[in-house]
Amino acid sequence: MKNRTFRLTFNGALLILLLALFVTISALNSVFLSIDYLAGVMLRNIVELGMMALAVTLIIITGGIDLSVGSTLVLASMLGGIAALHGGSALGVFVTLLTGAACGFFNAFLIAKIKISPMVTTLATMFLYMGLARSISKGDSIYSFAGSEWLGISELAVADIAWIPLQIFYYAALAFVFWFVLAKTTLGRTIYAIGHNENAAIFSGVNTTRVKFAIYTLSGLICGFAGLIWLGRFTSVKFDAGTSLNLKVITIIVLGGTSIAGGIGDMKGTILATLIIAVLNSGLTVLNIPITTQTIVHGIILVISLITYFFLNERAKKSRIVELKKTGE
Repeated sequence: MKNRTFRLTFNGALLILLLALFVTISALNSVFLSIDYLAGVMLRNIVELGMMALAVTLIIITGGIDLSVGSTLVLASMLGGIAALHGGSALGVFVTLLTGAACGFFNAFLIAKIKISPMVTTLATMFLYMGLARSISKGDSIYSFAGSEWLGISELAVADIAWIPLQIFYYAALAFVFWFVLAKTTLGRTIYAIGHNENAAIFSGVNTTRVKFAIYTLSGLICGFAGLIWLGRFTSVKFDAGTSLNLKVITIIVLGGTSIAGGIGDMKGTILATLIIAVLNSGLTVLNIPITTQTIVHGIILVISLITYFFLNERAKKSRIVELKKTGE
């Protein structure tokens, strides 16, 4: 009978980190354990970032990147708010989603058709979309409307125990769909193939241009949906509200083990990383940790995760080499 050795995967390490953080913070402050706080504060505050991280994970696995997600969210929600003011709530929702998809489509056009680097393209469109938002709003806030408020603040009573924000269910549904697409479908395998070697994927008959248009447009659409929730939750938005969101989304994805070089990553890692950031953000706040210290803690957690990923990845490579040698013998 063969000895079975336990091998810690990166997702396993993330799960251990998540549980350790949760238990530690709960022990220091019991308020953290209440359902109202967990659902109404911790999870609610991470929904928009988590949604955008799901979509951008697909992009990064192909070897691309999208630094414009925060600006897309703001521009889409602003135009939706203006449209709702003049044409009603339904028009506002439609314009928000359409604007998000259009921003993603424009990114895809520059990247897939004009062949400009994803980093350069989305860095440029980040400032373009932010500038458009500032120009359209003239620097003023744009206020929420009925459709965005319903998405952003609606809650569901669960067994008379607590009120759970509906956007948590939206995120859970999207997380399942994105996991299924990446792990179980031909599109998912194609996305990995492009990330591993785009030229090889092209020679094998993959229409990489079509795939890039699909994932960048989808990213924009998700930003629009997240923008509706964001606008409803905060009741207003200014042109610079998305400035920090871009790097926060990338941080979640990298923390989840997706390689910026492409070809490596999965949705489970991104979902676990989203929960870790949620626990950190809310936990450090409930412990009255200053915001400057919170930033340092986030950085330390990210660095430790990257080091852990490196060592686990190297160990996996060595194990595969050993197995191949044994097979050869």
